[in-house]
Amino acid sequence: MLALAIPAAATPNEAPQVAVDFLEKVRAGKLNLEPGGDTALTANTDETKRREITRRLARTATDLGSGTLQAGNAKLDENLAAVLVRKVGGFDPSRIRVFAVALVKRGETWLPAPVLASFENAGVGFAPGLRQRLDALESWMLEQQALELGTLQQQATDQMRKEIIAMLPPEELRDLGPDAVGLRFLDACSKPHLPVMLGLLGGLQAVLPDDWTRRLQAADAAAAEPQAAKRPWRLLVAPDVLRTVVHQESGPKTAALDIVCLDPTGAPGNPLQPPLELVQLSLSKSADGLWQVDPPAPFFLTPDEQARANPADDLDAEVLALYPSILREQLPMVPQPTLPAATKALATALHAATLEPLLAMLDLGGDHKTARLGCSRAAGAWGALHDPTCVRHPLPLGVFETESVAAASFQYFSVREPDRMDVNVFFFENQGAGWHLLAGLQPDDSAAGNRLAAKTWAAGEASRWRDKWRKTILSNSTRVAALAAGQAPTEEAARALVAAWLTAIRAGQVAEALALTAWLDPEKSPARVLRNLGYEINGARKAKTAATIIAVARGNTWAAVTVRANIGDKPSHPLYPLVSTPDGPKILIEIDLFSSAERGREFLNKTSFSHLQNLTSQPAADELRELFKQQAAATDP
Repeated sequence: MLALAIPAAATPNEAPQVAVDFLEKVRAGKLNLEPGGDTALTANTDETKRREITRRLARTATDLGSGTLQAGNAKLDENLAAVLVRKVGGFDPSRIRVFAVALVKRGETWLPAPVLASFENAGVGFAPGLRQRLDALESWMLEQQALELGTLQQQATDQMRKEIIAMLPPEELRDLGPDAVGLRFLDACSKPHLPVMLGLLGGLQAVLPDDWTRRLQAADAAAAEPQAAKRPWRLLVAPDVLRTVVHQESGPKTAALDIVCLDPTGAPGNPLQPPLELVQLSLSKSADGLWQVDPPAPFFLTPDEQARANPADDLDAEVLALYPSILREQLPMVPQPTLPAATKALATALHAATLEPLLAMLDLGGDHKTARLGCSRAAGAWGALHDPTCVRHPLPLGVFETESVAAASFQYFSVREPDRMDVNVFFFENQGAGWHLLAGLQPDDSAAGNRLAAKTWAAGEASRWRDKWRKTILSNSTRVAALAAGQAPTEEAARALVAAWLTAIRAGQVAEALALTAWLDPEKSPARVLRNLGYEINGARKAKTAATIIAVARGNTWAAVTVRANIGDKPSHPLYPLVSTPDGPKILIEIDLFSSAERGREFLNKTSFSHLQNLTSQPAADELRELFKQQAAATDP
């Protein structure tokens, strides 16, 4: 019997790489478990056994999580192999896994057995002496799996300390006072920079804190996915949370840090007015003279416990009263010299990656309750545009101006509800130093004079724009009064245009995508353009991989570009019709065509051609129809 240990590095067709690819498919839910598919599963495996294998692999997918997979030790025995695959990443030893994959060689191809650490149902046969070889490899997998796991866990602990020291030397920490340690911890969380976080949680102590395992696991999980972190860790690590230190105090052995947090996209309750939330951190000095941060118990609850808890501390009246002035010190107000400059700065702030630019435009003076309300409203207005579950885009509508008060309205275009009107009005004030957002963000019930005039104007914006907002939103799209016959876009220009379109919709860039489009009719086109744009952005963002151009056809008036989109289980093939305009080639996105044999899709294609013919001419529609038929035939499986 030939039994060799082979190195972890391997070419794609060697057993270790095949084992890694197998587990990657299990994790992604893309494993073809049919006989002749991605495994060595035999055709005579009954349905009950297949369901059992499927359940086991589903549990394995959960264990695989999000770490990096690496091939470890492997053992080869002629046409049989056993490979260990490590799941590594982060500093938490408990998250490390080692998986054992059995493989059989058929011809020149290695195939993984469908059951981990076993040749079960892999069709290896019952030749004399085979059982002994199989037992030896299976025993090796189980034995080496445990040994390698222990080794990796110890290496993770050693590596953790090395990386902490590299980023936060003990001598540097010893020189920091408690106030500086608290602020350094907040900075590390906001990045998030796990080695520094762990060092400030006690990872540099000669004797680790008694609850070190829980500290390590909690910080590791929060830093791994900061946007998805559960409260209260989310308040410290999520990139869009605004954090303001409102109080620090320290003594010889203990210290405290109070942080008010404003979470614009993940706060519980009313999303239009997220609440202020308080996080209180304690600090203590260890026997070896190093300060460490000691988060309260809610930071170390299990996910189930966190779901039932209310981790944020209540804000007392003193903290609430101080918050606006402390925030103003953190974010000085930046007034604008003119109203056009202010509305431009507002649009920029609404698109900004954080809440800070918007709050820097907001008046926080006067009544502290009104100032806090303005902060919450501003956070809600910004958060609606940065909600990870839905793309929205602020499109400017109208402006109202007096010498001291002004207002600007925006349509919050939603790709999920492209036909829904959602007018948001922002109020400005100029007290002599320039234009800024009004304290409270809205006039209150006692508004009079110019404030009342602006408030009255804002109340009528929705009715004024009800029948024309769609056309206004298409102002940077090109109106085509007549098709440019004989001027079909070149293949090069068509490819470049559709490539830019695919990039814009995958990124959720509404204005950029609209600038690449054209439309035909002021009455019928706007709603179709926006609806189709919404569908396109939703589909592109759900797709696991980016769409690709697979064919370009050019006629007399039209260029037609077919794309492979990967939204569902099977690829779809939309065709984009392009025309020449005075502003260059544009996509006529209101004409949505897909190559598909499904009756429902065929009906929708006919509807699109009918719409096109009604707005242009039968020859123009016939030309595009012929290009569509040619490309549809080329993409049929």
